[in-house]
Amino acid sequence: MLLTHYKLQGFMMFKKLLFILALTISSFAYDFGDIPKVNLVDIPKGERLMIQFGKTKCIWCEHMAPYLKEIKSENPNVPIYYINTDKDILGGINAEVEVLPTSIFWDEEGKEVGRYEGYLLPEQIMELLEKYGVL
Repeated sequence: MLLTHYKLQGFMMFKKLLFILALTISSFAYDFGDIPKVNLVDIPKGERLMIQFGKTKCIWCEHMAPYLKEIKSENPNVPIYYINTDKDILGGINAEVEVLPTSIFWDEEGKEVGRYEGYLLPEQIMELLEKYGVL
């Protein structure tokens, strides 16, 4: 009986450690550097900008994060925003996002002037930023 009690305590401790580990790992978000992580309704109007839509556990979104971080660090005045559709579900719906990752480009009035659905390489992101007047 005593041995069973210690086995149960050990199992419970193991479960707690796994839970803490899972929380720690899940708290690591993709590193977008200085790119603001916002909700769609919080994005200001008044300048051309890029909105990157992604979500937690999206392998392609994760791979684009360092590209966007580098572009933003080299061009700090370029307005780029990131929306996690796990946190801003309505933002994704209102922007009619059907595929992740999705890059949307707005004009000064907050109207969509361009969209790219899917994974982008750094040079492709730069081309789109130039094409839509964000850069």
